[in-house]
Amino acid sequence: MRNCWIAFVLIAAASAAQAQDKKKDPSPDVFKPGAIWKVNITVDPDNLKLLQREPRKYVRAKVAINDENFEDVGIHIKGAAGSTRDWNDKPALTLNTDKFKKDQKWKGLDKFHLNNSVQDGCYMNEILCSEISRNMGLPTARGTHAIVTLNDRMVNLYVLKEGYNGKFIERNFPNEKGGLLYDGGFVQDINADLKLDDGESDDRKSLKALANACNDGDANNRYAAVEKLVNLDLFCKMAALQMVCCDWDGYCRNSNNYRLYFPPKDGKAVFIPHGMDQMFGNTGESLWHGAGGMVWRTVMEHPEGKKKAIAAIKELCEKHFKLETLNKRIDEWTKPVLEALKANGDKDPTWFENEAKGLKDRLKQRSEYITRELPNLK
Repeated sequence: MRNCWIAFVLIAAASAAQAQDKKKDPSPDVFKPGAIWKVNITVDPDNLKLLQREPRKYVRAKVAINDENFEDVGIHIKGAAGSTRDWNDKPALTLNTDKFKKDQKWKGLDKFHLNNSVQDGCYMNEILCSEISRNMGLPTARGTHAIVTLNDRMVNLYVLKEGYNGKFIERNFPNEKGGLLYDGGFVQDINADLKLDDGESDDRKSLKALANACNDGDANNRYAAVEKLVNLDLFCKMAALQMVCCDWDGYCRNSNNYRLYFPPKDGKAVFIPHGMDQMFGNTGESLWHGAGGMVWRTVMEHPEGKKKAIAAIKELCEKHFKLETLNKRIDEWTKPVLEALKANGDKDPTWFENEAKGLKDRLKQRSEYITRELPNLK
């Protein structure tokens, strides 16, 4: 009897372990430091005609990623002003593995992007700033590098970035999934007709309530109302990231490049930054500059909001904007990218090495500016 009981316990333990393995999210392996994926996309002539006619509409493609092959993957061309390119050039692409084939995933991902990085010559701004963001406790999409071939045409280096959808919400808000995820679109504030990316209800009550709060004529009333509707701790972390990393094209400066998630429990909006390819352009940019987004204006125009935002900026500078750590990450990405460029026919990949050095120089300049200016931030 005792032996039977031991056998039963062992079988139960093995079954539990197998179930746990099935639940384990494999996606972190995609974004390990130095991970570079070889992505080969094939679009047949008929689907290519459709894609060229309507670039934003999904068409079917065959996709090979390293040694894994996928049929009927949905792809479309992405990008806004400045980054959109034609298929015959270097297009930025969105890939949706289960668009036409239910439950098809690549290492736990069902949506990801291949960014052409035409506005980020070092191919590292987005990856680096996303990592800083997550270290701060602010959710945003992870990134790595890929070597891309389109219909047997080598297009070379891309930034591979996870998509914002229900799976992203499950990973980043495990106890708050089931809310509403909106896409900020192109230079649109929260009072615009934002696209619902994930969620079953689209009555826009939460968006309208937040926009109405920001339009109150009294600064105290505005702030008090926004404080009830927005996760201000996370919002100020996003603002700090954009101030410190010179993000001129984010929500705070330009009402651009953000997602907005309303979790189902407390309903307090979480602003999620993305599109962080044009960072550190002006390393002498003020740590406390003008505002674009109406929520940011509401925060910075109130003493308590300003105090909270400055505290977030100081915490970021003191804990997460460390040159030694940032340079180490750049080195961890640079060597494998150089090797991948060489292996895929780039005759002079030293351009990437120079870009990495340039990024380090800009970070040093920004760090020096921060060291001078941070004590004056009040």
